[in-house]
Amino acid sequence: MLLISKEYNLTITRYTMSQDQSYYSSLIEQGYSETQALQHTQSHFPDFNPPAATPIIPYTEEGNVVENDSNEIIDTRSQYIPISKSKIKKALLERVQLEPNARRELENLFKMFEVIWHHDMHHDLEELKEGYESMNPDVHSDITYTQPELDSFLQTLDSAMIDGNWAPVTTQELDEALEGEDVLAISLDVRFDEFKEMKLYKLGFHHDEIEVSSMYGLKKETKTVKIFDKILTVLEFKGEDWFMEERKRKKHYLGDDGKGVHIRLFRDVPHLDMEVIFPNTSPSMRTLEKIKISAPLIGGVVSLGMKYIPILFGGNSGSTSLSLIGGILTALGTYVLKTYTSYQKTREKFRSMVAKDMYFKGLANNESVLTYIVDMAEEQEVKEAICAYMFVLQSTAPVNEEQVDDQIEQWLKQTFSIDIDFEVDDALEKLEKMNLLHVDANGFLSVEDVNSSLVIMDDYWDNLYDFVD
Repeated sequence: MLLISKEYNLTITRYTMSQDQSYYSSLIEQGYSETQALQHTQSHFPDFNPPAATPIIPYTEEGNVVENDSNEIIDTRSQYIPISKSKIKKALLERVQLEPNARRELENLFKMFEVIWHHDMHHDLEELKEGYESMNPDVHSDITYTQPELDSFLQTLDSAMIDGNWAPVTTQELDEALEGEDVLAISLDVRFDEFKEMKLYKLGFHHDEIEVSSMYGLKKETKTVKIFDKILTVLEFKGEDWFMEERKRKKHYLGDDGKGVHIRLFRDVPHLDMEVIFPNTSPSMRTLEKIKISAPLIGGVVSLGMKYIPILFGGNSGSTSLSLIGGILTALGTYVLKTYTSYQKTREKFRSMVAKDMYFKGLANNESVLTYIVDMAEEQEVKEAICAYMFVLQSTAPVNEEQVDDQIEQWLKQTFSIDIDFEVDDALEKLEKMNLLHVDANGFLSVEDVNSSLVIMDDYWDNLYDFVD
């Protein structure tokens, strides 16, 4: 059977080499750069180091290129196309003047791309859902799964993330988030030691101008902040035994709510506020907030000292009555209570800020996330395929792979003001697997005309299943 979308064989036992090397090699075979393959492999095997001959390129998203030790120029732009499929289709159809009949034929061709990929990706979704069922916190039954089952699910999930052009959140990015403050004027301490498994993925980013307040609202300034378009978290908490080993851990034990593998999807997450997406955080007050809380207590103690110390130490013992001491203790207790109340109000304010922010940024939880990411991966596959097909089809001169890549990237930049690294090799591979693409001896590309392509794809669709002899 002809395969449409790129199939990733991530079964790490298929080679005689080590598991981590096998996984890394499989990603390289799929066309991913050594940097991307290294990131994904180290997310599964933290101690993995690539072969000595493989140059390691520091990952950065802030520029378009970086240079490695061999003076090679490496493109670091995102491969994610942050434009909806409907807008891409509309813009492609408007690139050149089309007769009504020609436009309808292309629209039908786009539909065939969509339905075939939808069918193909449905298998991926079912595989993910089946693998996740035993560890889904939302299932009303006992959560029982083995480590091999979890490893298998995470590898299948990682394959889906690669299809959708997701990338792991780097350790550097997470460290920067924990140390900085962008939009929310708070810091949060994340209890990372509570996690048995933690995976973070990102998809796309942009920069926004945001107005932030400081000095209790007296000062406002505009900051340029980096915002991730999508962030996905996969978290598994440690078991009850670990929480019960130490007294300070017991209060954080989530009980049945913490069981299973928790998957969350968020949108528009400021880079330096990334810690707000974690469920097990404690507000860490800034120095100014601490001074605000402790000032009444310090002032009260000083005031009491100035008022009563001369009486206590200046008079005779008989003049120091129990009522006087009681008054001192009562006044001191009042200040302590006021300080404690202020502390609780400040913590509640922080929690409210985080809860409100996450309410509007949360997109999906657990199994619904799987549907969401497979749908996004499907859209990416279709957008890449139809862009490649249309630019080869409508080219007025022979073009090779590099030229098609440049043309599509320039068109996306001019039409939608986005600068991405288009996956031209992946897009052309899709067309080739559908028997729509031809490459001559000189590397020039051509595709079947629209009518022929419709016949080929319609024939494929009609013969997807043949259960009767």
